[in-house]
Amino acid sequence: MANYKTGHVFIIAEIGSNHNQDIKQAFELMDTAKQSGADAVKFQSLRLEKLMTPADITAADIELFQKIELQEEWYGKIFEHARQIGIKCISAPTYLQALELLLEYGADIIKIASPQTYGFPELVKQAALSRVHTIMSTGYCGEKEIARAVKLYKTYGDMQKLTLLHCTSQYPTETNNANLNYIKTLKETYGTTVGYSDHTLGITAPVAAVALGASVIEKHITLSRNMNGPDHYFALEPKEFKEMVSKIRQTETLLGSAEKKLTAFEKSFRDSVIMYPYSVRAIQKGEKITSDDITYYRSKTKGISPWEAEQKLLGTVLDESVPANHQFHEMEPNENERKNYKVY
Repeated sequence: MANYKTGHVFIIAEIGSNHNQDIKQAFELMDTAKQSGADAVKFQSLRLEKLMTPADITAADIELFQKIELQEEWYGKIFEHARQIGIKCISAPTYLQALELLLEYGADIIKIASPQTYGFPELVKQAALSRVHTIMSTGYCGEKEIARAVKLYKTYGDMQKLTLLHCTSQYPTETNNANLNYIKTLKETYGTTVGYSDHTLGITAPVAAVALGASVIEKHITLSRNMNGPDHYFALEPKEFKEMVSKIRQTETLLGSAEKKLTAFEKSFRDSVIMYPYSVRAIQKGEKITSDDITYYRSKTKGISPWEAEQKLLGTVLDESVPANHQFHEMEPNENERKNYKVY
């Protein structure tokens, strides 16, 4: 995913069902996500009659889906609003027709949510065939289930367009169940871009995930955790989401690169901390210098490097006497002198 060409961690504000069936609220959440620094917003493409047979639908199911369904007539409006405010719009299709609709409205990223990764291989296949970038969450999945989903995607799609998200499908996720180290395992095992879909409370986990190598972060956003609906109570409010984005950007800066780099200050100051060799005592002309004759101090004057003290000083016969606390310096080598070094 290469951070979806942003050059930084790609942050997705998960609106999910927090629009509460109100398109104005959906737009407000999109605006808030943009103002908070998110790179994308994400919805869930849900329709009850596409997920369950009529015989299995209960009154409780109807009541729930009346709160969380994404109306298909909204698609064009939310994608247009996303274009207007300059944010990516993503949705997670849960039925095949939703994938077709998303592609029709210009989606260039498709999210495969954890339930579909685990239990809907035909959707994984069709997402791969679409040739748009696919972000696949791995909640509900053990090692075998992740491997089979990735294998299926690889059979029909381009692995360069696949991002895997570590995810624990528990709402909210307890701290001891986050298991963030698995981010590294995903990356090592599949070689894809990896990220983290977070359902813990607060912002610690997504920030830590970035430090562990996540280049995509997905986190629920709400206007208020006091609103009615199944996903509000564990989501971040606007100020919290903005703080998370800020901490992630800080973490990226802190991580730097894999290359060791000295700062300008380090380069200018480091020579002042060198411990140069000095004489412990007065050493007379003709005496050999031993290790007992050498101590080390910082100096404003450059002398023999402490890294070369053993080679250049030990066993050297002095041509001239030196007093105690004398800093050793190197003269031009004399071929007749032992070790070809002359010190004073």
